[in-house]
Amino acid sequence: MSKPSPATSSTEPERLEVRRLREIIAHNSDWIWEVDREGRYTFCSEHSRHLLGYAPEQVLGRTPFDFMPADEAARVGALFAGIIAEQRPFSGLINRNLRADGRLLMLETSGVPLFDEQGALSGYRGIDRDVTPAIGPLDRREVQLEALYAAASVALGLVDRQGNLVNVNNALAQLLGGSVTALVGQTLGSLISPQQLDVVHCLGCLERGETLADQVLDWQGRNYLLAVKAARDLDGQLLGMTLAMSDITEHCQMRQALAASNAQLALANAQLRELAEQDALTGLPNRRRFDEVLQRALAAMAGDDSLSLLMVDVDHFKAYNDCYGHQRGDECLRLLARLFREVLRRPNDTVCRYGGEEFAIILEHTGCVDAAQIAERLCARVVAEHIEHRGVALGRVTLSIGVASARRAGQDVLYLADQALYRAKESGRNGYCLS
Repeated sequence: MSKPSPATSSTEPERLEVRRLREIIAHNSDWIWEVDREGRYTFCSEHSRHLLGYAPEQVLGRTPFDFMPADEAARVGALFAGIIAEQRPFSGLINRNLRADGRLLMLETSGVPLFDEQGALSGYRGIDRDVTPAIGPLDRREVQLEALYAAASVALGLVDRQGNLVNVNNALAQLLGGSVTALVGQTLGSLISPQQLDVVHCLGCLERGETLADQVLDWQGRNYLLAVKAARDLDGQLLGMTLAMSDITEHCQMRQALAASNAQLALANAQLRELAEQDALTGLPNRRRFDEVLQRALAAMAGDDSLSLLMVDVDHFKAYNDCYGHQRGDECLRLLARLFREVLRRPNDTVCRYGGEEFAIILEHTGCVDAAQIAERLCARVVAEHIEHRGVALGRVTLSIGVASARRAGQDVLYLADQALYRAKESGRNGYCLS
């Protein structure tokens, strides 16, 4: 009996090993495959018959996307393009496929990259596992959720880490001016300018774990509230970001109208306050405003600060009205108010109509000496105006002024000024008296 040749003895174990590996692959419960860098199947295990209903020879040369619904092919194709760009392994990629008999099944796909002798990517090797039984009860709910997603009035989309649109609903497709299938795979930056939405910046912030605030986006003459959130896998790794755009044009218009209405209301209220605190005859602040300014000025005093108050009375004004009538009397009061404003030009000087023919003048940061000089100028200015008054010996309108000064908030400067005014009248009028 002759011995087997060396060639026969060396190849037989190899053949047995190859046969054993083929049997393992053929009877494996997972579908094992290889694709080239264009995604075409170059190897397909026998399990494709059981899984998809296609023989291996019917699969070879085709791509995984040929066995998916069109929208799923667009979605997974965009994801796989990102995986190939990074030349990285992947796992747990859930995707929908159509069997040869038209039934839908869910596959979980995992793969590793293959490289040639020069280190260039030559394709991927991986497995597909049927996970339809595990999620079968959710199939109807998934269809319902997808229908809601597609028909939602809010524009929704998913962007991968490369800035490409992975999923788009009908509302977002309409906003971006294209169909769902045409937009999937496109770069979002080519559709929305970085000035409106900086995709690179957003992805960088989400990669660092930051939260992005909602922003208002002006798009084609309308206003949208744009919410950008992170999309992560089960391990917390960033997959990309989600977009949600809600049309808030009417809300913005209502808010603008409300702001304009509030501004008009505030203006009207300010005018009402001014009217409530203004003397209708002379245009000067009235008694109410006088009380507010005096209390504020006294409360603000500190250190060696001082405040003076002039109580001014038009001499024999009743006789003036009796002689010339109330209309001329009103004209006289308006003229005196103008003269007071001409003499008192400092920002902190406040001239008020106290009531009837009486005026009150608050002089902040003013001592008694300076206040007395101002009172003297007022008397002289009115005399120099030669306002006719036939009811008095001098034949013209004159003033009596009481002057009081305070150096602390507790002093009753109004009472002191009123007492000084009384003495000025007792002293013959047409002058001032200093408290």
